[in-house]
Amino acid sequence: MEYRIAIIDTNSLSSIALQSILIDIIPRIDVQIYTSIQALQDNMSDEIVHFFASSNIVFNAMDFFAPLKRKTIVLCEGDGKLMRDNGFRTIDVSQPEQLLLKELLSLHQMGHPHGHSDLRFDKQDAENEQNTLSSREQEVLKYVVQGYFNKEIAEKLHITMATVAFHRNNISEKLGSRSLGHLTIYAVMHGIVKIDEL
Repeated sequence: MEYRIAIIDTNSLSSIALQSILIDIIPRIDVQIYTSIQALQDNMSDEIVHFFASSNIVFNAMDFFAPLKRKTIVLCEGDGKLMRDNGFRTIDVSQPEQLLLKELLSLHQMGHPHGHSDLRFDKQDAENEQNTLSSREQEVLKYVVQGYFNKEIAEKLHITMATVAFHRNNISEKLGSRSLGHLTIYAVMHGIVKIDEL
């Protein structure tokens, strides 16, 4: 069975960014974007495990979303008090990227403390992924996602700045990204750093 997450928002750019983040957090899940409630309903299936919907769409389709509160996360610009008062979980999408990632990762861990065993890679893939970074690279990555500069990382690990730069380059090559967001998700999802350490 293929599980899906539905993003329902009229803002295509923010939907694409959220889609990318969710795929990084939950590999092997199908994340679909819809620009209206009608588009979602035309493609509705029982396999949708979560709905990430803009507050305007939820507000205008309350009859649809009210029975799905446990599966729905409302995307708000600001604190989302009105939606929380109506029993929905909310995420402030106007906050800085690192805070948004931290909130999404916290939400994921709260709802799935043991991960998604039915969505995980097979055992061999998991072992290969675990061994992707050396122990020193994991140490460097931890400090990178915590916001330390190369000089500070070098001092903490008693290595040169050139060595830190070398490790950072290796990390980016191995993970296929220089994006701090992607690196943060990887570090949290692989136990290199805890959410409350960000």
